[in-house]
Amino acid sequence: MRNLWLNSLIVVVLAAIAVVAVTPPQEKIRLGKDLAGGVSLTYSVDIKPGDVDTMPRVVEVIKERLDPNGVLEISVVAVGADRIEITMPLPTARVKGLREEFEKTLAEFGGVALSADEVNRAMRMEAQRRDAELARLAGDDRARLDALRRAAGIYDELSAERPLLDEALRAVEQIRTLIDADLAAGGSPDSPQVQEWQAAMMRAQQAVSVQIDKVAPLELEYEAERDAALAGGLTAAEVRRALSLSNRAERMKSETGRIVELPSPRKVALDAIREKHTDAKTIAALENSIAKWNEYEANRRTLDDPSDLIRMLRGAGVLDFRITVAPGEYPNELEARNRLRIGGPAAYRSGDAKWYKINKIRGWVQSAEDLERLADPETAAAFFAERQFIAEKFRGEFYLLCWDRRGLRLTAEEGDWAIRNAYQGQDNFGRPAIDFRMDALGAAKLGDLTGKNIGRSMAVLLDDEVYTAPRLNGRISDSGQIYGTFSNEELQYVIRVLSAGALAQRLSQEPISQVTLGPQLGADNLQRGLRAGVISLIVTAGFMVVYYFGCGMVAVIALLLNSLLLMGAMALNHAAFTLPGIAGVILTFGMAVDANVLVYERMREEFQRGEDLRTAVRLGYEKALSAIVDGNLTTLIVCVVLGFTGTPEIKGFALTLGIGLVTTLFSQLFFTRLLFTLLVEKVRLRRLTMLPLAVPIVQRAFSLNIDWLKFRGLWYAVSFFFVGLGVMFVAVEGRELLASEFRGGTAVTIQTRRGDDGQGIRLSRAEVAERIKRIASQAPAGSPLVELTHAEVSVVNPDPGGVRSDTFTIKSLLTNAELMQSSISAAFADVLDVRPPLSFKGSGAAANRGAPVFAVVSVSLGESLDRPSITERVDREYLGALAVLLEDIHPPVSRRDIEDRIAQARTKTEFADTAGRAVRILTIDGTDEAVRTAVVLVQDRGLSHFDDEPRWNENVRDREWALVQAALTETQSLASVQSFGSSIAATFRANAITAVLISGLLVVVYIWVRFGSFRYSAAAIATTSHDCFVAIGMVGAAAWVYHEYPDLAAKLMILPFKIDLNVIAAILTILGYSLNDTIVVMDRIRENRGKLPYASREVINASVNQTLSRTIITGGTTFISCIVLYLIGGEGVRVFAYTMIVGIVVGTFSSIAVAAPLVWSRKADPHAGDSADRLTT
Repeated sequence: MRNLWLNSLIVVVLAAIAVVAVTPPQEKIRLGKDLAGGVSLTYSVDIKPGDVDTMPRVVEVIKERLDPNGVLEISVVAVGADRIEITMPLPTARVKGLREEFEKTLAEFGGVALSADEVNRAMRMEAQRRDAELARLAGDDRARLDALRRAAGIYDELSAERPLLDEALRAVEQIRTLIDADLAAGGSPDSPQVQEWQAAMMRAQQAVSVQIDKVAPLELEYEAERDAALAGGLTAAEVRRALSLSNRAERMKSETGRIVELPSPRKVALDAIREKHTDAKTIAALENSIAKWNEYEANRRTLDDPSDLIRMLRGAGVLDFRITVAPGEYPNELEARNRLRIGGPAAYRSGDAKWYKINKIRGWVQSAEDLERLADPETAAAFFAERQFIAEKFRGEFYLLCWDRRGLRLTAEEGDWAIRNAYQGQDNFGRPAIDFRMDALGAAKLGDLTGKNIGRSMAVLLDDEVYTAPRLNGRISDSGQIYGTFSNEELQYVIRVLSAGALAQRLSQEPISQVTLGPQLGADNLQRGLRAGVISLIVTAGFMVVYYFGCGMVAVIALLLNSLLLMGAMALNHAAFTLPGIAGVILTFGMAVDANVLVYERMREEFQRGEDLRTAVRLGYEKALSAIVDGNLTTLIVCVVLGFTGTPEIKGFALTLGIGLVTTLFSQLFFTRLLFTLLVEKVRLRRLTMLPLAVPIVQRAFSLNIDWLKFRGLWYAVSFFFVGLGVMFVAVEGRELLASEFRGGTAVTIQTRRGDDGQGIRLSRAEVAERIKRIASQAPAGSPLVELTHAEVSVVNPDPGGVRSDTFTIKSLLTNAELMQSSISAAFADVLDVRPPLSFKGSGAAANRGAPVFAVVSVSLGESLDRPSITERVDREYLGALAVLLEDIHPPVSRRDIEDRIAQARTKTEFADTAGRAVRILTIDGTDEAVRTAVVLVQDRGLSHFDDEPRWNENVRDREWALVQAALTETQSLASVQSFGSSIAATFRANAITAVLISGLLVVVYIWVRFGSFRYSAAAIATTSHDCFVAIGMVGAAAWVYHEYPDLAAKLMILPFKIDLNVIAAILTILGYSLNDTIVVMDRIRENRGKLPYASREVINASVNQTLSRTIITGGTTFISCIVLYLIGGEGVRVFAYTMIVGIVVGTFSSIAVAAPLVWSRKADPHAGDSADRLTT
């Protein structure tokens, strides 16, 4: 081997890169959702055939909606022409712990949000009750309580003086009325009566002045003390709201090179809090919360629950057009600005104009100087006013005032319109512009809107956020153009928005496929998979050392390098390991061993011929090269096909095995050759031995001289028997043999909670099946739940005996995953650690359309709820609060459970604005342990129904109803959920058939080209097809045994195997493995025939006998690896391992006894009749 030191350097560099890439492994090695826990959702998208532009833009909009800051590991990819797959890992235990630590820091903020109205109401109470109310309002804040008490004292003085002022004012008004009446009746201003009244008027006015001098200072003092109380302690809600804002700052470089920065909304909000609350204790608590949040945010890579992901996609992508409000044309502009500055966009609701957040401020500035102007609120307002906009800054974010009335907007309320297409065009000057086309209704509506507002600006909004606001230069109807000085990034940004404009109409409301695996089950899969991998590595390495001695040690070292390079390549590609991926690693070990065995068997043959070590190494590698390359390339073909047609998990298997094949070729051909060269050239090693050479009996055991062609009739009969047997079992099972991926349906895995002994609660399979059938029997006629009558229950990780466990999988043809989850959660509520979803009257209604939400307008709760039968009364402090009626709760739960659910939902980021509200649960019907009807009282102390009903409706009623729905009615994910609609099942079937056909076709072509004979291709594909058919048949046999002989199945660890995507992956791997075996034999046949145009009987028999030891050794090591995977790899890969075991046994048999005889041709062999034992054909 030339360039010894250069080659050594290459190996060292690659190994070093791999070490750096995987260090530290807990951060660099990514795990798929089946190992770490995660969710995969598939949505259908309504796109016209041939439209290739819309889908990428829809993907971008969804990414922007789910992860605007680009920090979460949420993958959104197009699948085919009309589907989108969204994949997200679930939070780890560490991330959950960090979130809990952050929540604990919020408890340090004892402040309570107060409003001026709330304080004023308290001041009007009688003295004793007021003292108690002030203490309640102040909470633990002593300074706030002192300020409230001082304000109360001043209020009392003010209350004593104000009536005197009012009396003096009334006196002045009465006298003025008398004078005006007398003069109106014709009296003279100089009459004695009028003069007397005027004197009285002067005395009354002097009294008013005196009282004003007394009242005015008192009012100022009262307002000062009241405002001091309002500015009291920092609340948890304020901190949560600030931290939920974006942390992205905008930066631009000026022409002089100076960096101008617009602080992030979060920094602006936190700085405002620090400015308002200056005491050391509060600041220390704030900084602690910020530090905990930053740590949580740095480690957070996902949303908290799959239901959050589904909820965020509901109603996504709603496009609106609104005319913007120009400076000077809105009478309430000043009020709108002031309310926004104080309370945010929700604080101003006029019915004709609203504030809307600007999505990205960067698109509104052209220079660093513009950005600098936006940093100051005054200059920012002037910046927008110059462009004929009314905009204000709130908590670091900018809001634009737009009209919200008919004739000045185009929204969903104006009809079911849509944008057909958006694309890049050119304006009249040849500059890039944005062209778009509307549907018929949209064209008419947009024509009306734009035709009446030429010269004004029209905002383009997506999900109530302003993306751009171009000036209307003419009427726009079925097609329009937005032009200006756009950068390419800004241009594509707006095109994406317009193209995905009707996303709410394009995206299916519910996922057509859902696969969820909880982190606990994922951790179990990981542990079992890793254990199987380690044991397989140890067994394989041990065999190599025992059988090949020193050569075996070289193979083990190469195997370790192979593993390192494989892990490094996966890390560098940011690829995630899946459970099938671990199976791919184990198979990589088998392929690596096969390469070593091919070389070492060739070396052994050279040693037997008397060659020295140097020559044996050279010839061994030269003669084994073609078989190794052919075998690995055919398997690589299968990996490529799987990579294009499989699911993410199967693609993970294909990627892992594909990378493993490449690293195997490097490790076993380059690195091991380098090691042998170093041993020979530098260490001066002159001799190596192996077990067959050291122990002659082993050599004789593998030196056979069998006439394989003599018994080919028997081999064919055995093959036909097993194929027929497999066909029979497949026919017996029928469609039941197909998994939900290919039929449609849902598979749910439940995992019971831990009992007092720390172990999961054990149930028997019969108990679980009985509960499932009870769900079906209790379902109303026509309900989809009736399908659960035929549900299949299997035991996961059973105890000895095979029937009891804490984990079970329920499979059904029911495609409504949410309904199945909720029903099973309710049926197993006593043993699961998952709260079942609740239903009650009106639970699915919208907040403003029939939802059971009411304002508390009376101390009589029944009067407020319009339910005279409800006699409970509420404290007066809840007047103006919200009441949510939970009537006929099913299933009944405890009052504490309702409290916990609502409290937990309030901690989520999307409900951060509701934090700090007082909540009280009243049991109306049932007991506190089994509530059938309850009322949830929610009080926002800063906003009452009586103060501002429209604002209360939006900020309290609507938000709290959304929170209650999320907390009570949504299903928590179980340990695992797999749901496939009929359309996705059809796609999987098509992909599976396509994968098998394409793989077979490509392999046939490769072998045909490689061996120059179609006969070789036909023999190879015939045997591999035979192996695949038998493997599928044995999957059917296992399912039959499971149902007919459950005790035997439990002992053999057989589950009700189905033909799923794992089986397809195994079949395609068998295809590659069997081809590899067959190619090794065919390669030896080609070598032995030399220049003969045919392979004689003697050549074929000799070739099979010569490769027999290699075939048995390779098959044996791979067989052992798969046995280990079957026994301890876990249920997630058991059907894969089972199929592989069958495939290896059958494949080893067929490559020796079937493929080789098929290559022989009696007509081509002129000596075919020389043998006395010949068989007729």
